[in-house]
Amino acid sequence: MKRFQFPLETVRRWRLERVGIEESKLRQILAEKQKLVATKAQIQRELAQALQQVIGQSSMQPLELESLDSFRLYVGGRVRDLESQERQCEAKIVEQRNQLLEARRQFELLERLREKAMTEWRAAGAKEQEDLAAELFLAKSIRERNRARSANPRS
Repeated sequence: MKRFQFPLETVRRWRLERVGIEESKLRQILAEKQKLVATKAQIQRELAQALQQVIGQSSMQPLELESLDSFRLYVGGRVRDLESQERQCEAKIVEQRNQLLEARRQFELLERLREKAMTEWRAAGAKEQEDLAAELFLAKSIRERNRARSANPRS
């Protein structure tokens, strides 16, 4: 019996590679979002520390209050920018998950076709072996019958 060959094996491997690429892209976007979240949290901690530092002082100078307010405004703007970038990342994540899902579907389709072809190939191999065994059995029976006839001629 000849070796199993799936005619679309190259395409199946390419689709599997594409799944890996799409997974990698998704991981990159998720890491980007996580970095934005961490940056936002760090900036907010810095603002909280600055507020605590100023509030903890026994006396406050107008310049310190003005600087603190400017920093608070800066942090507010920066947080809004980071949140906007987070929303953009979330949209990219949704899109990338769809890309990944589609890549997986395409691969799984070919994988199912390959499994079906392999099942058919195995069934054909089993039938071929069964046919060969039947032929051998028949040949052996004929040979034994011929021997029996030549050993017992009916003259």
